Amino acid sequence: MKKTALSLALALTFASQAAIAADKKKEDKKEKTIASLIENKTAFKGVFELYQDKKTGEHLLVLEESQLNTPFVYFAHTVDGVTDAGHVRGSYRETKLIEFRQHFNRIDIISKTPRYQFEENTALARASEANISEAVLASVKIEKQEDGKIAFKADKIFLSESLHKVSPWKRAGDKNASKRFNVGKLDSKKSRIIKQRPYSNNLDIVVDYVFSNPNPSVRGSAAVTDPRSVSVKVQHSFVALPKNDYQPRKDDARIGYFTNQFDVMTSPDWTPYNDVIKRWDLVKKDPSAELSEPVEPIVWWIENTTPVEWRDTVRDGVLAWNSAFEKIGFKNALVVKVQPDDAEWDAGDINYNVLRWTSSPRPPFGGYGPALAHPLTGEILGSDIMLEYVFMKNRWIYDTLYSQGAMSHSNADLGEHDAMNCSLGHELQGEMMTASLSTGSDIERKEMLRQALVQLILHEVGHTLGLNHNMKSSIIWDENEVHDKNLTQGIVTGSVMDYAPANIAPLGKKQGDIFQTRPGPYDDWAIEYGYSVAASTADAEDKRLEAILSRSNDPKLTFGNDADDMRAPGRHIDPRVMIGDLSSNPVAYGVGRMELIDNLLGKLTDTARVQGESHQQLLTSANVLFGQYKRQADVISRQIGGVYVERNVVGTADDVKPFTPVPLARQKEAMQALADKVFAPNVLANMQPLYNFMQQQRRGFNHYGKNEDPKAHKMVLGMQKSVLNQLLHPNVLQRLSDTALYGNEYALNDFMTDLTAGIFVKSKEVSTFSQNLQVEYVNRLIKAAGLGKPSKYDNLAKAAALYQLQQINDMSAPWGADTATKAHHAYIKRLIEKALDA
Repeated sequence: MKKTALSLALALTFASQAAIAADKKKEDKKEKTIASLIENKTAFKGVFELYQDKKTGEHLLVLEESQLNTPFVYFAHTVDGVTDAGHVRGSYRETKLIEFRQHFNRIDIISKTPRYQFEENTALARASEANISEAVLASVKIEKQEDGKIAFKADKIFLSESLHKVSPWKRAGDKNASKRFNVGKLDSKKSRIIKQRPYSNNLDIVVDYVFSNPNPSVRGSAAVTDPRSVSVKVQHSFVALPKNDYQPRKDDARIGYFTNQFDVMTSPDWTPYNDVIKRWDLVKKDPSAELSEPVEPIVWWIENTTPVEWRDTVRDGVLAWNSAFEKIGFKNALVVKVQPDDAEWDAGDINYNVLRWTSSPRPPFGGYGPALAHPLTGEILGSDIMLEYVFMKNRWIYDTLYSQGAMSHSNADLGEHDAMNCSLGHELQGEMMTASLSTGSDIERKEMLRQALVQLILHEVGHTLGLNHNMKSSIIWDENEVHDKNLTQGIVTGSVMDYAPANIAPLGKKQGDIFQTRPGPYDDWAIEYGYSVAASTADAEDKRLEAILSRSNDPKLTFGNDADDMRAPGRHIDPRVMIGDLSSNPVAYGVGRMELIDNLLGKLTDTARVQGESHQQLLTSANVLFGQYKRQADVISRQIGGVYVERNVVGTADDVKPFTPVPLARQKEAMQALADKVFAPNVLANMQPLYNFMQQQRRGFNHYGKNEDPKAHKMVLGMQKSVLNQLLHPNVLQRLSDTALYGNEYALNDFMTDLTAGIFVKSKEVSTFSQNLQVEYVNRLIKAAGLGKPSKYDNLAKAAALYQLQQINDMSAPWGADTATKAHHAYIKRLIEKALDA
């Protein structure tokens, strides 16, 4: 009985304690308030309220109910990263509109494209949601909702890839995936939120993402400390849409701004687009004044990482743009300040526009100028410019060398290069090194470097003003005028947004302006279109803008961007839209540049060898010069089969047609230049004495597995292949036939005959360079003709290729030819006969 009574007493005690605990749990749950949830937590109060637990580091996000169903700008950019992982410091990653929506006891973060527009008062607008997919980026449980506020835990949102894909996207059908560096999987336990930056109009949250790959198959670059663990820091920004009187400005194909694109779904127009340009909201303080300061200027901060000796040059490059704004009535539109060494704000803060300077192990760009714009209106909300110190020095950024047989320079760490990204800094580095080899004193070299940096700053600031590239602006001077300082006065091209070469005077000419140090006429015109004060009515504004655009036929205002440029073989059609070209006669300019480079190559054994040092300077110099020579060969090749493109609207300069084939004389001039400077048996003869000295600086076992001797034949053939890639591209050969119907006088078979003649030069001793080239050419003709395998070429090109093969097959070694020449001719015949018999 005693035992039973004791058991009963214990049971009652436990029951009582359980009841008390349950009551306490109910009481705790009942008493939980937002105030209790944020008690003793560190507060970050911006456009949203963020609270961090002081012990665990966990975050609680608090929204106002009024902020639900309201669009915000979401913006992600890389604070710091590594090129192997596809991230570099300052890289703008993604901008989109998001909304916080409540679904019962959850908060959903939704993103939806604003691209499709409907007129509000139309019946069709009721179907505006049809067949457009929203993205549910994240969904989290509400912890507490009271008094118009909603609280929920935020760590899972930020310590995942819900808002933005941080790891590289996998490429469909990528056969080389196993050879690429793989960051592995995101490790949410190692990742952490490291910074919170609250403002009334935005909230920035910086996350250190850690990726783990226990057994990597690719080591990665030396910048990766341990390939099993890679860290990338990304900033997530939430920005309230600005409330102002900003009026969007429409885009036009005749001028080059970055845009937000919109399709008007209820419009009957042939071009139902409502695209708007990206630009800053500049408003005059005194609208009645002819020249007035803006209410809010565009303020640029020079980051305190910038080398002190170059800060004035950087400032001058930014402020040079003020001349364009003064022409439309704005004084001091751009202002420059220097970030104090004790500044309490970071350069990544989107409330500051910062010119930033880094020195990366493998820089993906020399300069980069992105801008954050309102997704609906195009209003630019903030911007940064990244500059790489390697641009200023001789530290070459490339791992592969022409002298080792590379077809083009590449950097293994950088991955695929997106042509839409700015690589002017890379281009200018090679140009500066070429220019330095042709200049004399240190004073001249310092001035050249100053000019180059000003040009780079002008270019990147132009991007942040909304301007995209203009690869067509290099035609404003002819090949002689461009070297006359009295004419150019710091304006070498029509726009600083071009990729023009260093304007080095050819042999026998006095040196003019090497780089561009002022905005060009196109730049002034573009700023006028984008930033001049709007008219008071919509009709008046349309007429005002059209009056500005109607001047597009002026050669100094011509425009063509990356969407049109011909840097890749077979891509696009207008040879004036090209990088590395200069003057209205790029063939003559290119020939002069090639002759200069050939002359400089002949001097390198004297000018690029330093007592007591390795031969790295000579090797790098030779490769840089060869690259510049190859670039001009590519520029010249684009003239053949080219078509000049104009985008005038109907009623403006009706005598100028949208498509006009390149004149016969220019195409023939290009063909002759290639025959003389690229296909010639003794091409680049001045490089021959250099081969004994083209040795790379040894660093331990850095050339392990590689034969370090220069590959002279592979090097020259690489250049020749690059030219043939263009001349024999299926698009080019088909275009020669197509354009014959509307003005082209260089017939397909005439061109092919000239090309064969330029490659098969009669000689008793066919040089080894010519032997390589001729075999390459014959193999390409066989492929084009479709002998043995189906051809991608059109029927006319197949016939032309076959005819050239038959003509070559009828050739024979000349009487008295040496053994090598006879052997070569026999091999060529065997290739052709085997193909014909297949």
